[in-house]
Amino acid sequence: MKKLIILTALAFTAVAAMAMAAYAATGWTTVSVPSTGNNVILSGASARTNSDAWAVGQQFVGAGKPPAPAVAYHWTGTGWSLVPTPSLTGQYGALRAVSASGAGDAWAVGFAMIPGNDDSDGTLIEHWNGSAWSVNSIDAFVGFAAGLNGVVDLSPTNAWAVGRGRGGGLLLHWNGSAWSQVTLPDSAFTPASGNAISADSASDIWVVGNTVNATGASVPEALHYNGTTWTVVAVPEPSRSSGTLSAVTAVSPGNVCAVGEASGAGSAIGGGTLTEHWNGGAWSVVASPTPGAYPSLNGVAARSANDVYAVGTNLPSINGGPEHGFILRWNGSAWSVDSNGAFAGELFAAATFPGAANEWAAGVNGGNQGSVLSHG
Repeated sequence: MKKLIILTALAFTAVAAMAMAAYAATGWTTVSVPSTGNNVILSGASARTNSDAWAVGQQFVGAGKPPAPAVAYHWTGTGWSLVPTPSLTGQYGALRAVSASGAGDAWAVGFAMIPGNDDSDGTLIEHWNGSAWSVNSIDAFVGFAAGLNGVVDLSPTNAWAVGRGRGGGLLLHWNGSAWSQVTLPDSAFTPASGNAISADSASDIWVVGNTVNATGASVPEALHYNGTTWTVVAVPEPSRSSGTLSAVTAVSPGNVCAVGEASGAGSAIGGGTLTEHWNGGAWSVVASPTPGAYPSLNGVAARSANDVYAVGTNLPSINGGPEHGFILRWNGSAWSVDSNGAFAGELFAAATFPGAANEWAAGVNGGNQGSVLSHG
């Protein structure tokens, strides 16, 4: 996802009103979140309980104003509130992912950026102690497009984060007192740009992304942690085209879903969605519908093995048009379109948990404001 996304505000017309009504008819509704007074993009979300969920991102200020801190919204069971995050002197703060092991233990990761200087990007890690966010680490790894894209918080003494630095992919581990870098089993591996890491236990963790094969082409790949060792796990490409994975959710050791997009010369005009499944022994490509054109699935979450959903962004046709959010759903046997074309904007993150009352989707609407959607 680009760091700076500029969307043209869409006028509220009768057509737009009808589209939103159709969106609500699918069971997805827009939930009110407080405005920061600036343009906001939400790119990460997580849910731990029915009264504890987070959505994080970044905000953009007008020319000549001081750089803005990152954005964090908290769901308490009845509404979303804006929670202050630390200001970073002279730098923009952007959070791309968030995860919590408890009400008093959450991690959010992303990047810090000196305005106008992409070469000065640096990783950003912030921690929630139950009452306030604080900066744990800033600019530990720097370089062009440096930043962290995913985090999973398993306990106060065990968390993992992934992203990239100047030298390539990054894998970091928290042991309760400090973050340390862990060597990737594939030095050419780059974690995905979305929520690239997921775990159903401390001994079953997945990271998805891309690597470079023998011909120099970029191909999807996954890393797995069994509680002791990280290993490379092959991921197939879609037939006659190339694929990029953006996000993953681990339901159980024998049930993991990864999503992204299929593109390249062999794909349909306008590209296609990419959904892959781990059955405990191997990854396989699973057929999925492609609503619209140039789709990108950016987030995936599961309420159960038979209730998985993926969120993304597409265009209405190969001829272009305004970007819209769309949602696919897995019922245990097939993917189907859950909603398409009614949400004007982009969806970047999905968040729920087994047995949850709500499923969440987060992104940015047509008015350049952070947006959260709910599905009961």
